[in-house]
Amino acid sequence: MRGAYLQLGSAVFFNVASYLVYKSIADAAPRIWWPVFAIGLMLGAANTFLFARSIKAVPLSIAYPVFTGASFAIITLAAALAFHERLPPIHLLGIGLVITGIVLVTR
Repeated sequence: MRGAYLQLGSAVFFNVASYLVYKSIADAAPRIWWPVFAIGLMLGAANTFLFARSIKAVPLSIAYPVFTGASFAIITLAAALAFHERLPPIHLLGIGLVITGIVLVTR
């Protein structure tokens, strides 16, 4: 079971990485955009593969909320750090509530 949660955590990591890649190329020229986009797709494929593997052992009713909630929280924080997106206190409160929800769902 611990391996399944490691796969789920890795799926979150690859999901976050793929969206950070997509954001990084949002304004890029097509000659730069396509190769980097392909990297994002590979990260997304790894995410999907690992998530699918994790739900063999982790109930979907737990895995999906953990995956989406953790992805939301980490992407929000990473976007603030990497792209200088605004992170008002209310967003931090929301992230805290999401993390609280993840803890409650996994008990």
